[in-house]
Amino acid sequence: MSRRPLTRDEARAIFATTDSSLLEVIDNLLTKGVVLSGDVVLGIGGVDLIYARLSVLLCAVDRLLEVQGEMREDSRPRGGRPQGGPRQ
Repeated sequence: MSRRPLTRDEARAIFATTDSSLLEVIDNLLTKGVVLSGDVVLGIGGVDLIYARLSVLLCAVDRLLEVQGEMREDSRPRGGRPQGGPRQ
């Protein structure tokens, strides 16, 4: 089940409601899923020594399990033995 991304107006409506608490905002973000990415550069004297690109996926565990189950069903061969199983 794929969900369409929120439009800008829908996102603003979520954050604009006066009765939404921080807990409700976090719950909504985890239900939809959030990807955070950034770059870290460590250097001395204007010389870059270490560069790291970081990405983090934050979402509820039940969403991950749901997507993982869908991926397994899609990768299963149609009407045959399971992939990697022993031949008889």
